[in-house]
Amino acid sequence: MSDPADLVDDAVAATVTALQPTTDFDWTQRTTDLTWSVFQTAEHIASCFIGYAGQITGQPARGWAIPDIALEPDTKPSQAVACIGAAGGILASVVRTASPGARGYHPYGTSDPDGFAAMGIVETLVHTYDIRQTAGQPWTLPARPSAFAVQRLFPDAPDGAPADVLLWCTGRIPLGELPRRTTWRWDGTVRD
Repeated sequence: MSDPADLVDDAVAATVTALQPTTDFDWTQRTTDLTWSVFQTAEHIASCFIGYAGQITGQPARGWAIPDIALEPDTKPSQAVACIGAAGGILASVVRTASPGARGYHPYGTSDPDGFAAMGIVETLVHTYDIRQTAGQPWTLPARPSAFAVQRLFPDAPDGAPADVLLWCTGRIPLGELPRRTTWRWDGTVRD
């Protein structure tokens, strides 16, 4: 499988490209199936990237090394997309240069750089899917980053196309005979 940092880069590039057509869309409306607005969903993606990078570098045993970041309320959608790209680049750089032995707290399991890379991939791909659904613009998640995220964070996932399996694992779609999940959680714990 590809380097996790490269897969973060791939996911971020796919997100930035996918969100460009939505920047003329009303980002104040609620994101489909979430309680956040589209703007808040984009802000969440960027905040996760920075937060996960901080967990890798700060290596806290409990709590967050960097609290949530917040975009200014007058931030334009195109600027929010640029922020996602920049924050994703920071996570990829940290994953690329971190010691494999680095560990950081996450409520779903103390994790390593690969785990935080997978978490960042889930956040950006799944929430980009959410934003595109809200804008009425269907989107297919890229397969390689999706496959890595599923393999790393959802060890009991069923077989199937990686993008569809990731969307099923995160409660977005049904998968074959499997109904859409109403609750879900990843497992970020370190795997040997």
